[in-house]
Amino acid sequence: MKKFSALAVMLAALVAVALSSGSSHREAPNIMLDPAADNTDTYAFTANDAPGKLTVVANWVPGGNPANGPNFFRFDDRARYYISIDNTGEGKPDVRYRFVFKTVVSDTSYRQAQPGVSSFDDPKLQQKQRYSIVRETFSDGKVTGEKTIATDLPVAPPNAGRKTFPDYDRVAAAANRTVGDSKYFAGQRDDAFFIDLGAAFDNINLRLGTGNTGGGTDTQSGTSIETITMQVPEAEVTRDGKSVSGPDAANAVVGVWATTERRKIEVTNSDFDSNAKSRGAWVQVSRLGAPLTNELFVPAGLKDSFNRRRPDTDDRLIRKFFLEPEFAKQINSLSPVGLNAPEKDRTDLVDALLRGMPGLNQIDKANPVPTDTLKINLGTMPSQTPNRFGVIGGDNAGFPNGRRLEDDVVDIYVQLFGGFLKGNKLPAGDGVDQNDKAFLDTFPYQAAPTGGFEQAVSERDEPLHAPTLPGNNPALPIGPR
Repeated sequence: MKKFSALAVMLAALVAVALSSGSSHREAPNIMLDPAADNTDTYAFTANDAPGKLTVVANWVPGGNPANGPNFFRFDDRARYYISIDNTGEGKPDVRYRFVFKTVVSDTSYRQAQPGVSSFDDPKLQQKQRYSIVRETFSDGKVTGEKTIATDLPVAPPNAGRKTFPDYDRVAAAANRTVGDSKYFAGQRDDAFFIDLGAAFDNINLRLGTGNTGGGTDTQSGTSIETITMQVPEAEVTRDGKSVSGPDAANAVVGVWATTERRKIEVTNSDFDSNAKSRGAWVQVSRLGAPLTNELFVPAGLKDSFNRRRPDTDDRLIRKFFLEPEFAKQINSLSPVGLNAPEKDRTDLVDALLRGMPGLNQIDKANPVPTDTLKINLGTMPSQTPNRFGVIGGDNAGFPNGRRLEDDVVDIYVQLFGGFLKGNKLPAGDGVDQNDKAFLDTFPYQAAPTGGFEQAVSERDEPLHAPTLPGNNPALPIGPR
C-alpha cells in the first residue's frame, strides 16, 4: 500500500471528518426517524435557460434506494412542505409557498402499478399522488395573504423499473407544469448531492491520498429523493415586486430556505384518510437553508431545536458556533504543529454563510443579520462554464451565492473551514467532484431517478485527475447583468 506523508494522512483525516455529516441527510437525532419530513438539500440559482427567474430545488426523503417496494418513497399527505423567501434580511419569510399532497391508493392490488404504464392517467398506475400550491405573503412574520396557485397537480411516480414504466421520462414529464409565468415539478429524482460517505463511516478510510485527485466513491450514486422544484419570476419574490435590474439593485438579494411542518398530534389511519384525526397546531420539524449548517456547526443537543426555529433566531442560537467552530479545532488537532485553520473570531465564516459576502449577496447591506438562508444575488448572471468551487473558485454565480446543483459543497466547506478566505488553502477534498448523472439543461434540472430494476447504489468511482484547488481570487467583482 502506498505510504503518504504525515501531512497527507492528516489532511485525509480532516476530509473524512467533514464527510461524516453528508449534507442534511439524517442530520439530527429526531428528524432522522422521520424521513418523509426530512429536508435533505435546498438549491437556489438563476438557470441559464430562465434569466429573470428564481429557480429553487428543495429535496426531502434521504437515501432512497429505488428498488425499495412495493411501497415506494413519497411525500407524506400528513405533512406540509414549504419554500420560504426572505427579501428584507430579517430571517423571517416575506413570501412562502406551501405544498400539500394527496395520495390515492388502490385496494385491488399490492402493487404500485401494473406493467406498461404509459402516462400519469393510465389506470395501470394504481398509486397516484397529487398536490396543491398556496402562495403566502407576510408582514413581520405573520401571514397577511394567501393565494391558491394550483390544485391537483400530478406528482412524478417512483421509477419501479422498465417493465412497469417502459418510458419513465414520458410519464414523469406530466409533472412538469407551467402555471402562468412559473413552472413547478414534484416527484422522484436522482439525488443531486455527491459525496463519499462510505470512506467516512469506515473509520476514516479515504481511498486515495487527501482526496483532491479523485478516486472517491460517490456513495449517493443511484439513490433518489423526493423533490419540489419551482421557477418563479423575480418580481414574485423581491421586496418591491419588481424584476432585478442588476447585481447592485436594492432588491437583488433574497434568502431561500425550505421547511416541513406536522400536526402537533398526528394519527395514522388505516383508511388512508390521513389528516382526519390529527389535531393541534402545525409544528415545524425540519429546516434547510445552506448545506451542512446543522451538521458541522450545531451541537448534537441543539440540532432538533435548530430544525424547529426560524432563521431570525440564528444570531443568538448558532452564530457563536460559527465564530469559534469546533471543526476548525479538529482540523488543527490532526497535526502536532497544526494546519493553521483559524479557530477563533471566524467572521469570515459568519459573512460567507450567515450574513452574506460583502459586495456580493448581503440582503441588508447596512445591517446584515446572521441567518441560515441561501442568499442569492438575482442580478448575478449565470455562468456558462460553472466552477465547482463556486465563489472561491472565481465563479460568483455559485455557492455561497445561492447554490447550484453542480457546486461541490463538501470541498468548498473543507476550504472555508481551513481558512481559505484568510489565505490558508488546504490541498484536500473528498475525492468526489461531480454527480453520477449529468444534470438536465432544462427544467426540472435534476436527473431522472434510476429505476428500481436497474438500481446499483454506490458503484461510481471518481476518475483520477491532477490535483485541484480553488482559484486564488475569492471575491471577484460582480459583472454587469
